[in-house]
Amino acid sequence: MAIVEDGELTIERFAKSEKKARCFFEWVYFSNVASEIDHKGVYHARARSGRILAEMEDQEVDDTCIVVPVPDTAKAAADAYAFNMNMPCMEGVIRNRYVGRTFIQSASTREKSAKRKYTTVRSLLKGQRVFLLEDSIVRSLTLRTLVKQVRADGAEEVHVRVACPPIIGPCFYGIDMSTLDELHAPKFAPARYKGDPSPEMLKKMAKSLDVDSLRYLPVFALGPAIDVEQESLCTGCVTLKYPTAWGNRLIKQARKNQEEGVKGRTYA
Repeated sequence: MAIVEDGELTIERFAKSEKKARCFFEWVYFSNVASEIDHKGVYHARARSGRILAEMEDQEVDDTCIVVPVPDTAKAAADAYAFNMNMPCMEGVIRNRYVGRTFIQSASTREKSAKRKYTTVRSLLKGQRVFLLEDSIVRSLTLRTLVKQVRADGAEEVHVRVACPPIIGPCFYGIDMSTLDELHAPKFAPARYKGDPSPEMLKKMAKSLDVDSLRYLPVFALGPAIDVEQESLCTGCVTLKYPTAWGNRLIKQARKNQEEGVKGRTYA
């Protein structure tokens, strides 16, 4: 607690923290790229994730390949990915500055906002094999809409690379990560999924998004990308292993609700 009294600031802790469980999504998406969290630069974390994706790449590269960042939060990852792949990075997608973050909007406005969120540059995309670099996929509505635009502009192929593992669970700690039913990845994850999608799972997900291939940052790469101990991160939304007892209790209830067809969010 931060207390301001008689012009003086004091900090008091209610209880000693048993362990750290920092939200990795702050580095991946939420924070300004120029900021630092616990002395770890957001830009460098995103750039390292792009380099790791490049090291994992299995597609053959030719002179028709271009990297296109999904603005703005994927730009650092896209630049690093393109540099390590020896591919040009081009701004083939331009963001509409007057449309906010769609994944936290209500269902009634989300689809309309997704259609207005980006403008694509036909002269850059036509005839190219496009590698779209995305920061994360939550519901997939925005990405699906964007892929349609890129294909309509004449892209020969669309390959999606994501600087975050698949989001397979809600967040119970304040971030609007939606419900299990609304998330994209859980529909394709097997019962004992542990955060590493199989080639078959990736193939099915790519088909559902109408892209030629799909790759995610592995869960084990989050710590190295951010440059912190993996154990110091909360990875509940990508592993279903939450850092608190209540989190683990709530995900069990959420899965039970899903099996029983109960709609809506799961709360404490």
